[in-house]
Amino acid sequence: MNSNQVILPRTISDFIFNNLKEAILNNELKANQRINEKTLAERFQVSRTPVREAVLRLAAQGFVHIDSYKRAIVKEASYEELQEILEVLAVLDQLAVESVLDSLGPKEIKKLEILTERMQKYARPDTAERFLQADSAFHREIWKMVPNKFLKETLLSIKEKKERYMYASVHTFKQPEKFERSLRQHRKLLAAIKARDRASLKQLVLSRRYMILETMGDQKDLVEFFRTAEA
Repeated sequence: MNSNQVILPRTISDFIFNNLKEAILNNELKANQRINEKTLAERFQVSRTPVREAVLRLAAQGFVHIDSYKRAIVKEASYEELQEILEVLAVLDQLAVESVLDSLGPKEIKKLEILTERMQKYARPDTAERFLQADSAFHREIWKMVPNKFLKETLLSIKEKKERYMYASVHTFKQPEKFERSLRQHRKLLAAIKARDRASLKQLVLSRRYMILETMGDQKDLVEFFRTAEA
């Protein structure tokens, strides 16, 4: 398959779902903002059925909630939720690394080296988004080899929830030391993987959540980014 080929959504509902999720992730649709199914149906020139299906999928994944009046509202993002996401992700990521460590050969390690070099290339404020994309790709490269399909699916699902906060983190990557801190950790991860050093890997993976929280800034920074939509 051509790596440049665009994979289209299978249904209209998929297309609407992807469109709405992207709008939530990049903060175009803000916390507590209502998703109007009638307006969306008119916008996409479809019936309300595929819109409703898309909204229910977003609700199932935790991006929106349905209130007592059956209205779809964009779920609030919070510092506490980010802490909980990272806590769970750290434990599952540790399992993932442990399960693939002996299977990571020269080809896979080379990919991790390339992604680390890419992070180095984009380690500056004006290319922070590309830096974070390379960071995310580094961990996805490891997850690709996880033999436990349920673990892999769970990791990808949690990653989607974390992705909303990663958009916010682009705005907090202003100081050079934040880039360097992240790069140091990935270099250590890579070195531990090459050495098959399970003890160091466990410590690095579990401590990564603290580094992400430090890099993201404090609760005030997140609240400012995810400012509540006007009523």
